[in-house]
Amino acid sequence: MRPVILVVDDDVLILEFLDKTFAEAGYDVRPAPSGKDALAILEEIQPDLVLLDLMLPDMSGVQVLGIIKEKYPLLPVVIVTAYRETDTAVLAMKLSAADYVNKPIQLDRLLKVTRKALAESALRRERAKEERAAGILAGSDNVVPSRSPVLRDIYDTIARITRGHTSTVLILGESGVGKDVIANLIHRSSSRADGPFLEINCASLSETLLESELFGHEKGAFTDAVVQKNGLLELGDKGTVFLDEIGEMPLQVQVKLLRVLEKTIFRRVGGTRDIQVDVRIIAATNRNLAEYVKQGLFREDLFYRLKVVQLNLPPLRSRPEDILPLAEYFVGLFNERFGKRFREIHPEAKEALLAHHWPGNIRELKNLIERAVLLEDGPVLLKDHVLVAPDAATEQGLADRIDAALGRPLPRAGIDLEGIVGELEEALVRKAYADAEGNQSRAARLLRLNRDKFRYRMRQYKIKE
Repeated sequence: MRPVILVVDDDVLILEFLDKTFAEAGYDVRPAPSGKDALAILEEIQPDLVLLDLMLPDMSGVQVLGIIKEKYPLLPVVIVTAYRETDTAVLAMKLSAADYVNKPIQLDRLLKVTRKALAESALRRERAKEERAAGILAGSDNVVPSRSPVLRDIYDTIARITRGHTSTVLILGESGVGKDVIANLIHRSSSRADGPFLEINCASLSETLLESELFGHEKGAFTDAVVQKNGLLELGDKGTVFLDEIGEMPLQVQVKLLRVLEKTIFRRVGGTRDIQVDVRIIAATNRNLAEYVKQGLFREDLFYRLKVVQLNLPPLRSRPEDILPLAEYFVGLFNERFGKRFREIHPEAKEALLAHHWPGNIRELKNLIERAVLLEDGPVLLKDHVLVAPDAATEQGLADRIDAALGRPLPRAGIDLEGIVGELEEALVRKAYADAEGNQSRAARLLRLNRDKFRYRMRQYKIKE
């Protein structure tokens, strides 16, 4: 992506000249003929560098620089001036400018100063990102620093989210990637940390119960409503409510949730009085909500209301650099919990952990280490303790593993439930498609699915049409 340079100068000829010069050097230019225009552009985009003339028609460059440094302290500003060089240097340093160039502009110096300012700015932003990530992770029992650039970006985004008070957050990711941990981290890092953090799984309750749990109910609202009950939204006032598996929320409940997000009010089931609430909503799902919207399973307006900030958590297999740090973290965690004394993970065990596909993501890794630390003894965690040989999945067929799970007591090492279920679904989808000779409608009927749901699974498992 090409760096963006905001050029602030009231001389049209200079703007045109710099636009052409920077374009040839590989930069994008946003021109601003006045201080007011420059500040308006900064509200819309965050450029990588500002080239600022001190002599502007509506306000002084000094004023513009002061506002930029107050609002965007990491944004580098290079001063352009017709003053004598010594005066410019002193002024630039006093105003915390990254550097300066004199008019008439010398191209070699301009490009040299630009490259230097951009490089230094990139380093400062990276350090700031690391500091923010370290800050929000400090003292957390559930999250460990990540070596993954993607996770570091997510932690940086969380640090920015927590400066606000009400922004809705949508967390996307496969089952087991830690969506609940991230939701809790956002809450604890925000100004709402002293308020309640309440969570509910939208897939675990019927429509009636889910509505009652979220919004509460009045006495007599339905058969079992013998007393008035406050819902999670009311109990979570001044705090955070985490809606896990939001993709499974019934449409009727989605309508009521949308009202909460738009107007911050709701009514208890059977109630007639509006209740005002101050609560941050964090939602999470492992489903493709955009696809659900197309299928009519999820409201489009609610989808866009929820994704004010969207975090996409990558699966563990896509960030192998985090596998061993997470494993070591879990060893320490369960050492303390179970009174064990494992000091390290054997190199062969590390190889086995790195070779495994981790269909159950972090949850699978955590469960495996917990089981190993609980059941085994010694200062070193061995390969036999972790039982995740890279060829284990291919050595035993799906049917054999299902038979092993259902036909006799579960093995001491446990089973990979999510992996087996996922493989079974994929195998059935592929078989139905083959038996139907490539006819999607017929294949969908074989599995008692509608055609859209069947096509979604075809894309999910990368089955070519």
